[in-house]
Amino acid sequence: MTKRTTTHLFIFLLCIYALTAGGHYGGDGFWNYLTAQSLMRDGDLVISDESFTLPEMQKHLNAVTSSGRQYSKYGPGMPLAEIPFYAIGLLLTGIFPNIPADYLTMFTTSMTNVVISALWVLFFYFIIQSFNYPPSTTKWLTGAFALGTMVFPYSGYGYPEPLVGLGLLIATHSLIKRSPSPILAGIGFAIAILTKFYTLILLPIPLLYLRRNRYATSRRLAIFLSPIVAACLIIAYHNHLRYGNILLTGYHLDILAQKGGYLAFIPTQIFTAFYGLLFSTGRGLIFFFPLICLLPIAYHKFKSSHPDEARLFLGFTLTLFVLLLPMIDWHAGSSWGPRYLLPILPFCIFPLGALADIKWTRRLTVLGFFVQLPAVLMNPYLFTHLVQDKKMGATIFAPHQMGDLIFSPNLSPILGGYYQLTSAICRLTTGQSLNYTISSGTERFVSASLKNYDLIDMWWVNVLRTNILSPTMTLALILGVICLILIAIYAARQAMKKSESG
Repeated sequence: MTKRTTTHLFIFLLCIYALTAGGHYGGDGFWNYLTAQSLMRDGDLVISDESFTLPEMQKHLNAVTSSGRQYSKYGPGMPLAEIPFYAIGLLLTGIFPNIPADYLTMFTTSMTNVVISALWVLFFYFIIQSFNYPPSTTKWLTGAFALGTMVFPYSGYGYPEPLVGLGLLIATHSLIKRSPSPILAGIGFAIAILTKFYTLILLPIPLLYLRRNRYATSRRLAIFLSPIVAACLIIAYHNHLRYGNILLTGYHLDILAQKGGYLAFIPTQIFTAFYGLLFSTGRGLIFFFPLICLLPIAYHKFKSSHPDEARLFLGFTLTLFVLLLPMIDWHAGSSWGPRYLLPILPFCIFPLGALADIKWTRRLTVLGFFVQLPAVLMNPYLFTHLVQDKKMGATIFAPHQMGDLIFSPNLSPILGGYYQLTSAICRLTTGQSLNYTISSGTERFVSASLKNYDLIDMWWVNVLRTNILSPTMTLALILGVICLILIAIYAARQAMKKSESG
């Protein structure tokens, strides 16, 4: 590995993720955007009720203000990461006064996960180097993680899971390298905790790893734990500023919390979450990450050559997976795939290098890329809206349950995503959108037009569609996109050459 290889890899990832990002946020991401805006403009955490000029953003703001909440319930990690990107947007408003300021700040802020995801893949690449896999295997695994998993579409969304994953990989890399760095490991873990506090439950796993590898001197443990303690204090202060109580996070205001909590320790809940996270057509890891099928075999082989690292990876994976089983919200709402499992995907991929000689591994990697493709090019949340607006899920069978979005193959987001993509191509070529038709236990067939639900969702396509730029700026935009594509191709070729020679 050389610095040039990592530089070219990082540039390639930045270009690809930037080209395919949507350039806008909704849901959880919009809450974080509003918090970053408040921190930047007002120096506090209070969500501003200032109106937006863009209808889409105003619609999201209306949903936020109608909740009656002054503060976001989410951790401080993601808004803090977004502040530099929001600041760039503010600077651009002075350079491009004719473009709505809301659009510029939203666009630049939406690039946060582009950079975070590129860094996440880079640390994956650093770690995979330590296992002495052949160069071809290293390239394959890195490509599989970057483009063949949910990392690809989530690089363009506003969710915090990529930042959690980055923090965990920073910690992992700092622990397993030849000269472990407890301070960097602690900082990485602190990033994950600041973003999602429940990741604190993973803390015993690296502590056991340190002890097993005889790194657990009192001084090393103190250095490792100091950033984590600091992160916990920041979260306590964050809670105090918002609710006057260090133990209140904001989730206590949710309906589920008021009815008893997010956890249900009953057999049906545990089984449903287990089945749903692994095998359901709407969230099952086996569909959204086909390579997971090979993990049990790969882990057995990997453990024989890297026993300590295998235990570390298994510990992270099983702990988070088991934590999700009693969670009523295990499906993460209208997400693409099992979003809550996203941070532990790298630990499922590292052992797969032990099966590099099996041809099915490469085929499943390609399949993984095509699984992610509709979520990268389209907006999967529009398919959810289609089902809900047209009440398609309520007519598959009685009683009427929208849970069909998770469990029914008729409403698989992967299938729906490809219908969206095909419909978009048909609309561009013929001017007509397709119908999405499913069988029904009450109506025999249910059909709904994909018109207005089949929009290609990449920021530069969105800009061209809205016509907010002058002809000169539009030409500059097209040239910029072409340049990004050419840079991505060049960087990929250089990274491949360097890795082969290295």
